[in-house]
Amino acid sequence: MPYVFAQTDQIASYLQADNTAVNQAFSAVLDAEKAGANVTSLQAQLNNVAGNLAQAENSYLSGNYSAAATQADKVLPIAQQVTIHAQEAKQAATVSRQDVFWSTIAFTVIGSIVFVLVLFLVWRWFKRRYINNLSESKP
Repeated sequence: MPYVFAQTDQIASYLQADNTAVNQAFSAVLDAEKAGANVTSLQAQLNNVAGNLAQAENSYLSGNYSAAATQADKVLPIAQQVTIHAQEAKQAATVSRQDVFWSTIAFTVIGSIVFVLVLFLVWRWFKRRYINNLSESKP
């Protein structure tokens, strides 16, 4: 009989660790989405792992401890993998956002310089034309 209690306690601790891992994965995916990453595939994996966790908890609550242990063993690696991929996606999105920001700054500066240069050339052309017209006019 003590073996059953030890087994149920071990499965309960696995389920608690799995639940924590799924929560961390959810937070990581949410952070990646806020950073602008495409998290569609991560959300699908997160839904699958949450479904596996729910099945494991249901098996545990119904007393089917071997099925609960088997299902719980599947949850943790997938949740950790989702967390890692979400963190990588967040990092990539952050770098991409910074690249876009600096590209925008560079194009703005270059565009401003080109605009001022064109404006100066047009002003010179009009000035030269005005002086030529003025010198050709009769007094």
